[in-house]
Amino acid sequence: MKKKLILFFIIFIFPIFVNAKLASVDTSHAKIELLVETNEIVVNEDFIIGIKFEIEPGWHIYWKNPGDSGLPAEIQWKNAGSIEFKKLLWPSPQKTPEEPLMTYGYYDEVVLPAIFSVDSAYIKNGPSIFEIDFLICEKICIPEKAVIDFDLSSYSKEDIQFSREILSSWYSELPINFDRKLFVEASDNYLSIEWENKNNDITQAYFFPENKGLIKYSSKQDFYNLENSTKLIVERPIKYSNNAQNAIGVLEIQFAKTKQTFQIDQSISYVDRIEIPGTSNLSFAVAIILAFFGGIILNIMPCVFPVIALKVMSFVRESSEKNAWRHGLVFGLGVELSMLALLSLTFIFRNLGQAVGWGWQLQSSVVSTLLSLLFFSIAFILLFKVEIGTSFTKLGNLGSKSTGYLNSLLLGCLTVIVATPCTGPFMGAAIGWGLSQPLHVSSFIFLSLGFGVAFPTMFLSLIPSSLILLPKPGEWMVKVGQVMSIPMLLTAIWLAWVVQRQSGFIGLRDLLIALLLIITSLSIYKMNHLRIINRFLSFSAAILGVFYIIFSYDAERISTPKELIIGESWETAKVNQYRSEGKNVLVNFTADWCLTCKVNEAVVFNSKFFKESVSNGNIIYLVADWTNYDPKITEELEKYKRGGVPLYLYWKKDTKNPKILPAILSKQIFNEYTR
Repeated sequence: MKKKLILFFIIFIFPIFVNAKLASVDTSHAKIELLVETNEIVVNEDFIIGIKFEIEPGWHIYWKNPGDSGLPAEIQWKNAGSIEFKKLLWPSPQKTPEEPLMTYGYYDEVVLPAIFSVDSAYIKNGPSIFEIDFLICEKICIPEKAVIDFDLSSYSKEDIQFSREILSSWYSELPINFDRKLFVEASDNYLSIEWENKNNDITQAYFFPENKGLIKYSSKQDFYNLENSTKLIVERPIKYSNNAQNAIGVLEIQFAKTKQTFQIDQSISYVDRIEIPGTSNLSFAVAIILAFFGGIILNIMPCVFPVIALKVMSFVRESSEKNAWRHGLVFGLGVELSMLALLSLTFIFRNLGQAVGWGWQLQSSVVSTLLSLLFFSIAFILLFKVEIGTSFTKLGNLGSKSTGYLNSLLLGCLTVIVATPCTGPFMGAAIGWGLSQPLHVSSFIFLSLGFGVAFPTMFLSLIPSSLILLPKPGEWMVKVGQVMSIPMLLTAIWLAWVVQRQSGFIGLRDLLIALLLIITSLSIYKMNHLRIINRFLSFSAAILGVFYIIFSYDAERISTPKELIIGESWETAKVNQYRSEGKNVLVNFTADWCLTCKVNEAVVFNSKFFKESVSNGNIIYLVADWTNYDPKITEELEKYKRGGVPLYLYWKKDTKNPKILPAILSKQIFNEYTR
């Protein structure tokens, strides 16, 4: 039978394809042909002209709603005034991502059927001109115009048959009407599309909106198979939210073996909040409380340990002052201002399309390098007793000549910069909830977090009796300062390791060059800082070191993928695959600059008992490395209302939703959660 079909195609169909001569034109990156179903035009009846694009590999054109950027194709039939263009029929689009943006369009080949009609004044007047304006993109975008000499009467029967064959195949690519019950809700932050699905057989879903501004195009779209339905949730844009009456677009649904696309047009019900299945939905009051206690606990996290040294030195000096409480309040002010500044920058980058979360500043090797230089400098100042009255000493009263309130303010700023990459108990849920809220709500959450960070320091400074317990300033402080240089030096070395992991040995080389300039600067200053020439040379060397790091940065300089000691690299597809195979799956969202993550890995994930569990196949271990910017990981963190790392998700076999493990792990805690 198969041989007969092939023979039939060769005898009857192939000659038609060979002999077909269609109106066409070649542009720089595409070939366009016009397909017709008939050349007998009937007055007041619709007829279709198919616009076939053969697109150069790697290039694409755009759908009717192009997404974050782009323009859809536009057509014009000239010299035919009695012909009315009604609309284009758009096949289901593809995602055409252009990081950090998301656009929709078509690669390789597409046919856009265009519907026309003629009135009673139509006269077959021979050749006319068909114009198509479209934007075609690869790494760059080029506006192109196709001008085609077109005459319906010139199409032979073979041409029409050939056109019908192609158009017929592309009609099947048009989305069909959705015949299931559908509910659409929208809040200020999310759009939810839920439909009846008793079989729970959907493996992927995606919504292509026709409404511009309805959703945040670059955001990950998460779907949830519930008891008798499936729910798709996507983030909405903060600034340009379009309060449309209906959600119109294409819903793409992937089943186990097939993929279908559906045209939907459903009224939107606007609500205050959309519940996300399988995640914690905190109230404002609970988030405030969790943020406060999370901030308090953050003081004893490994990220903050180096700054504790500065706090101790600062309190010893302030204990002799009558107005020491003011330093505590100014320190708290520095913490709160830094929190608001960091939150504002986070929202700015998110509105620009960057998927960033809490701790994003250390995803830049420039920031990691500058912080490493800062801690090397502090360690040098403490170890070699460099007295700088107007510069680095303001980061914690490190020199004997510094007494102003600016010291405490800058120390509060430094505390936030170093502390925020870590996420402790209570803090992760509060931050994740806060980042999903409007800016004014998030501000209260982060102010509460900052108040928790500053609370122990402010408490000690506001109660004079607590300061009396501290020893009076003296020569012993120099010795203690030299001891305190050790954690500063260890932190600097750790950050240097992070730089190497982020940008390879080239980044580490740049750090060492800048460090040499900084050490030269401090050495010149220590030799004789009273001489103007010494001060000038010292300042110049320091500025040169900082500028060298900033201007030598190359955004493309990212180290090669790291080899994992244990486990596999995380991908959503891997999680779905292993879960469908009925296996226990653990995902570790981590980063090299997160000290809490590294401690947990040393205690639990690099232990002998855990490695045996992985090697025996009891647990599938996947690692999502957030050391460098990765929008997919950021979106996954936001899905579980977490703004930063660490995050540990554990799916026990045959369960739908994961368990979220605590941010601080021990072997006992891990075993309790994974039983």
